[in-house]
Parts: sequence; structure tokens; C-alpha cells
Amino acid sequence: MSELLSSYMMQSMARKMRARPFPLLDIALRRTIPPMHSGRCLVLLLPMAALLACGSSPPASSAPTTYNLTGNWEVLDPDPAQSLSSILHFNGALQFNGSTVTGTFLSIATNPTGTCPTFTTDLAVAGTLDASNNLTLTIPIYGGVATITATLAPDPQTFTPGSLQIAGGTCSMPASSINIVQFAPVTGTYFGMLTTSGRNPVKADITEVLVESTTPNSDGLFPLTGTMTIRGPCAETTPLVSETVSGNSIYLITGSSTSPVYELIGDLPTPSASSIQLYLDIYDANCSISGLQGFLNRQ
Repeated sequence: MSELLSSYMMQSMARKMRARPFPLLDIALRRTIPPMHSGRCLVLLLPMAALLACGSSPPASSAPTTYNLTGNWEVLDPDPAQSLSSILHFNGALQFNGSTVTGTFLSIATNPTGTCPTFTTDLAVAGTLDASNNLTLTIPIYGGVATITATLAPDPQTFTPGSLQIAGGTCSMPASSINIVQFAPVTGTYFGMLTTSGRNPVKADITEVLVESTTPNSDGLFPLTGTMTIRGPCAETTPLVSETVSGNSIYLITGSSTSPVYELIGDLPTPSASSIQLYLDIYDANCSISGLQGFLNRQ
């Protein structure tokens, strides 16, 4: 991974963690209670005799949904504030081919100063998935081997509990609880209003037309292309420049504070990628705004 990418991702991660530390943890907790579908509950409460008396047939079962497991994944510690784990977080690309799994992850370590990898270190992933959806991933890591195990839910875009252990090496750790989840592609038209904080906030309407590549790059990041249209103090449409998606994060991986003129960092609050929490700075001779933030929703 290039020095420019490494520097920018470190700045991006620091900024995101200050503004919204560990954004997925509250979501993982909320999703332990499955939503109730009221229509289905009413049907279940009706006695079968009543249905037959009315001349109705039992509702036909729908065909099971087939999910594509290949894509963008994240592994995270459910309680980092209390964790003693040396690795809190993995994210990146996994490819599933029958029972074989391969991929590339990045990581967030509690001590990324030599004993554990920095979050710009590419980590090779290998593993298996059996007929019962039992997933096992292994990752060589600083002289040891990390092992992740979980039984995947029928919908991979659901937070699923599992275990992480690192045996041997300088980054070893005992078995620890994790959650693993796949994120849907960030593809579609997203719209929302961003505002700055303070006594006199600046507001801007943002429309993004986005396409996330289905093929990751060599770092396990998924390229993101499209356009961004701004209406407000600044009014123009501009293409995205070298954006990537990994786990729940969107990164700008090239450029500086003056080129391109838009510095964009985003989080995906839910695995469905139906919305983006966006942080946007605009550097332009005619229109300069720092600290725009808010949510864009897929239309």
C-alpha cells in the first residue's frame, strides 16, 4: 500500500473515530432483537380451521433467497471499550468459491507499533465454509495465526456472533467474541442535506450517484465511482476521485486538501448500505466549506 494511501487512511480513521467512535457497535446491539412483521404474526394467530372454513388455502411458502457471499466484509469486537484483544477490527474483501474462501483484510490493532500490524498492512485470508454455514478463516499475522470462526446467518448482511483467536507471534491473544457481517455494495442514488456545526450553520443539498465495483483492488478495497452534485453555497456537479469502500468505511485514497477540491469520508450505518453518514470538506477558490456532515439516503 502506498505511503500516500497510508497517510490519508490514518488521517481519515483518526477523524472518524473522534467524530463517531466505533459506529457499528450500537447497531450490532440493536440488531440482537429481530424486527417483528405484524402481517405474518396475524396469520400465525389465525387457527387453521378458520382458514379452511373460509375456503382459503394455507399461504404458499416463498422460495428461499440466495445470497452472494463474495464481497465486502467486516469483523469487529462488540465491546472495544472493555476489550483486552490485540486486534479490534478486520475489514476487506472475501471471495467464496464453493467451500473455499480467500481474501485480503486490513486491521485495527490496540498496539499497532510493531507487535501488531498497522491498519494499512495487507493481510492474506484463507478459509472454508461448510454445508451448515460454519465459516473458518485463518490469517497469518506477525509470526502467529489468527483464526476467526462463526456460523453465518442465512442473510450475510446480519451481524453474526463468532470467535477470534491469535495463536503465537507478537500479536497473540486468547479467544475473544466478535461479530462478522457483509456490507451490501454502495450502488445507487443517494440524497440528503449536510450541515456544519456552530451558531451559524451552513447547509448544502448533496446528491451522489454511485457505483461500487464488484472487484476489489490488491488491498482488498472496493473502488467507488460516480458523481456528486452540490446545491447550496456551492453549486456544481463533480466526479468522485479515487474513492474506495472497505467494511463500513468510504475513503478518499488520493489527493490532498487542495486537489481534488472535495475531501469526502463516509460511514455506512447499516449493512444494507441504504444510507451514508458523510463528512465533507470543500476546498475551492470560489467556495470553501469545512465540516459539512449528515446522512444521505438511497433513493
